Amino acid sequence: MGAIFGTALSVMLTVGGAAAAAGVAGQYHLAGHVLLGLGIGLLVATLVRTGARLVLARQATRGRDAGRAHAAPVPVTVLPVRSASAVPLRGRHAA
Repeated sequence: MGAIFGTALSVMLTVGGAAAAAGVAGQYHLAGHVLLGLGIGLLVATLVRTGARLVLARQATRGRDAGRAHAAPVPVTVLPVRSASAVPLRGRHAA
C-alpha cells in the first residue's frame, strides 16, 4: 500500500469512525469506535513504516560512502557470453 493511499485511508477511517462514534448512541456507536481504532492504527503503521524507511536509507547511504573510501580496485574476469540459439518460430509468433 502506498504512503499516500495509506494516509488517505487512515484519515477516512478516523474521520468516519469519529463521526459515527460521536453520533447519538445507537447501533453504529461500536462500529464507529472500531473504525476510529482502525484509522488511528493504520496511520501509526504508516508513520512507523516511513520512519523505518528513512532510517534504513540513511544507514545504507553512510555505509556505501564509507565503503568507497577504503576499497581498492580489484581485477575482474568476464566470461564470454554465448549467443542464444535461434529456434524457428511457428504460428502467430513467426510474424
